[in-house]
Amino acid sequence: MKGSARLILAALAVALLTAAAVIGATTRTGTASAAEHAAHSQSSGCKLDNGIKHVIYLQFDNTHLFRDRQQFASDLEQMPDLMNFLSGNGTVSDNEHTILISHTAGGILSSLTGLYPDRMG
Repeated sequence: MKGSARLILAALAVALLTAAAVIGATTRTGTASAAEHAAHSQSSGCKLDNGIKHVIYLQFDNTHLFRDRQQFASDLEQMPDLMNFLSGNGTVSDNEHTILISHTAGGILSSLTGLYPDRMG
């Protein structure tokens, strides 16, 4: 496995662990019972189109979807299983643009909030 592929897989693992920690923390901090949560989610669940129940947002830092040079595979082309999973189970979009001045944390938070870092507090 090439160095960039290892970095991408490590970043994916960190993102998934962070998401699991956040989900675990939010489920542990509530005072309502599991039955109360289940009843509430059934009665007032999120109403998304086409039967979609969950939205999971993954963002990769410094990952190229397309080839920069024709003779070299892109980052995701080097990981065909990941690319097939993402495109087969969701939407892969390249319509995301880096904020200026670009820093990883500011870029990710800007994508999630829609705000530039100087407006996040």
